[in-house]
Amino acid sequence: MKGISTIAILLLASALVFGQGFSVGANAGMSYNILNFDNEGVDTYSDFGFGGGLVLDIAFLPMLGVEVDILYSSYKYSFSGEVLGEPSSEIITINNLVVPILLKYKMATSTVSPYFLLGPSIIKNLNGTIEVTVLGVTKSGDISNDKLETDFGFQIGAGANVGVISQMCISPCVRFQYNLTGDRDWMQGVSESMYDFLFGLSFTYKIK
Repeated sequence: MKGISTIAILLLASALVFGQGFSVGANAGMSYNILNFDNEGVDTYSDFGFGGGLVLDIAFLPMLGVEVDILYSSYKYSFSGEVLGEPSSEIITINNLVVPILLKYKMATSTVSPYFLLGPSIIKNLNGTIEVTVLGVTKSGDISNDKLETDFGFQIGAGANVGVISQMCISPCVRFQYNLTGDRDWMQGVSESMYDFLFGLSFTYKIK
């Protein structure tokens, strides 16, 4: 947490001193989360999540800048099957603090300005739950703290800034995030990968 705060403060200070433009705002959206077990015979879990938070948009050159988001994101992974002919299911929900630090290339157009994003993300697990239903019996519980991790991901995406008034714009965006350290240390003998499709809408106000 301290490292994340330090990065955000340094970028904010750099933007105010050296930046050609600086905007702040809010982001909200949904995600499609996939937990894929690489072992043969183990099923893939997937479901929809949601999230939102703060957006810092820093322009160092007219067409080049950095976007830093500080987001609360709830990722959900579900699987449905059968046990002895009866429906069964497992739902894993993990709530995260996600901080993408993304290089942003903006095309120079007037009212609608497309942009492209690329860069790393920090994914810190805050808490989570597991719910299992077998033979009509449902049990649920919290994921223990020793199984919560801090992961590092990579995001790539595209969107567009749509001008509303002179200082304000709306930005729909689509991103793909791959968790580079998705393997859980406590899941011995099982290899897995985690990735997410992110759909968001940002509202930003230009300060500088």
